[in-house]
Amino acid sequence: MTVPTSAARDTVFVVDDSRTAREVVRLHLARLGCEAVAMEGGEACLAELSRRAPSLILLDLRMERMQGDEVCRLVKAHPAGRNVPVIMFTSAGEPHEVMHCWRAGADDFLPKPVAVEALEAKLAAVRGARERALGAPRGRRVLLVEGGRFLHTFLGGALEQEGLHVLYARDAEDAARLAALHGSQLDGFVVDVSRTPREALALAAKLRDVHARKPLVLLSRAEESPEVLSRAQALSGAPLLEKRHLGADELLGKVLARLVPGLVPLRAAERVPFFTVVEFATAGGAVLSGFSHDASPEGLFVRTLTPAREGARLSLKVLLAGQRTPCTAEATVAWSNPPHPQGPFRAPAGMGLRLERMDASLTQQFVRFVPRTLGFSLSGSPRVSGF
Repeated sequence: MTVPTSAARDTVFVVDDSRTAREVVRLHLARLGCEAVAMEGGEACLAELSRRAPSLILLDLRMERMQGDEVCRLVKAHPAGRNVPVIMFTSAGEPHEVMHCWRAGADDFLPKPVAVEALEAKLAAVRGARERALGAPRGRRVLLVEGGRFLHTFLGGALEQEGLHVLYARDAEDAARLAALHGSQLDGFVVDVSRTPREALALAAKLRDVHARKPLVLLSRAEESPEVLSRAQALSGAPLLEKRHLGADELLGKVLARLVPGLVPLRAAERVPFFTVVEFATAGGAVLSGFSHDASPEGLFVRTLTPAREGARLSLKVLLAGQRTPCTAEATVAWSNPPHPQGPFRAPAGMGLRLERMDASLTQQFVRFVPRTLGFSLSGSPRVSGF
């Protein structure tokens, strides 16, 4: 293992009401070149956070006086703690415990007993985030100009789940400001013209003038006039995308095809709740962990600070909420977002997995939970899209 020099030592808060557990983790961190600050409860963590912000907080979920998920919420609400990564310790990767961590805003988790290889990988990811620039591959940074909340809740979330880094603008004025600040980083633009067509098209014209080589996608939730349709075609070089004529997957596919030609989507538009704990490993690599709360027939979306590289083939153990025995699967990493410094772009740290083989038990669960409209033949009525 590589130990950083003393000048690069990280301060890590270790919060656990077990003295033995704290000491084991402290020794691990010392070997990894960190300054470990051991604490036995959430009160001490919050008091110390008011004095200094650490590089990382390691926090046990189950403690006597204040539960770890409550501490995590308070840390994330604290001005000094909102950007500090929090990794929570759980009992053997139980899905219901990991779900508590996720709901509290934790960035990742580590099952107990803590494996030093996994701890080292998570720490390396946190260190790497400080040294990394924005972190998005070329072509993946997008300005989304909202004409209504549906773009934020549906399309923005779907683009993030396809591995894009999204910069959200509330309206044309906000978009012009953000484009001026971050134009050199942006790789494409998506503009909803439905609320104020004239202002939105004027914005699109300015974006086209300044960023002539970058893709511009125009769409609408309403029936537009021939004048608007013609102007949109002239500005973007393609027909206006009209939500009323397109299903969720079709709209997402067309937006992605214009933003990132050649990208094969994971059908994230119609993802469904599917909470699982995921262990993953490349051939000969360390076993790492993450969790997923979304799935589609082709994809599993894994939140983790230690995603594998894009294109890597992974062996998976998938433990679903309510089950005791993990399922197995093989997958390829379609996109990978390692953690990056806090900034205006939204992109979850993690990876999108294209599932290539599932054991019979996992296949049965997908057939049960994923609706017929997404490619499985089920009895009964298909689920209505939330789009």
